[in-house]
Amino acid sequence: MNHYNKLFSVAIVAAISVLASVSALADVEMIHGKAVNADGELLFLEEHTIKYQDNRIASIKTVYYDTNSKKIGQTLTDFSHGAQVGSYEFKDERMQYYDGAKIMADQILIYSKETPEADTQKKYLDREPSQIVGQGFHSFILANLDALARGDVIAAKLVLPAQMDQFDIRIRKSQFEDGRLTIQIELDNWFLRLFAPRIEAEYNLEARRLLKYKGVSMIADASGKNVPVTVSYAYSQQNLQVSSLMTPEAVRQD
Repeated sequence: MNHYNKLFSVAIVAAISVLASVSALADVEMIHGKAVNADGELLFLEEHTIKYQDNRIASIKTVYYDTNSKKIGQTLTDFSHGAQVGSYEFKDERMQYYDGAKIMADQILIYSKETPEADTQKKYLDREPSQIVGQGFHSFILANLDALARGDVIAAKLVLPAQMDQFDIRIRKSQFEDGRLTIQIELDNWFLRLFAPRIEAEYNLEARRLLKYKGVSMIADASGKNVPVTVSYAYSQQNLQVSSLMTPEAVRQD
């Protein structure tokens, strides 16, 4: 991990490319993602195991595989403190990199370790209502999906352990056509936006499902580069969606 724009993109995709929507009747859901490059070549696969308790998200285990089905990374997230702020740890097994966040009552511990030889960086942040942490980003989007479709610009504060800080972001509608809502995620600071690439996510508004992500990849390739990808998602069930229960109030509950 090195440059700012890559770190921002990787943190965003970690947040939005994992929790899609899940059956309210199921305690566990499997979701699969397929990442391709600009030429349509398969780069890696994602497998997401999502557990629910009392119609609320409890945890996510995301495993990343290369094209030979070898495990190359993993993210474990716990939502004990609310759907918007998941405690998590991400590991890139090829690059021997990890980062994460631990949610506490009044603070958030963020940390990262770039190489096996490097020291682990740590920092404490005071908790705020507008914060989004890790895979809680998608729950936040679902809670505000209708407002985004109407054209509202939604502001939040994204906690980025890879950057050892938090940043003001804004989320806006990019396109709405045939029931598909494309949103754009960007930094609120105009100067920092100059160094951060465009990131988009496409949702089926009626089903409230994440369909596609376009941006820099979460997992580095064998050379250590995080390249632009399109990730498409497949779902194993077609029942009533628990994501339809997501409201801003429910998502922010501790």
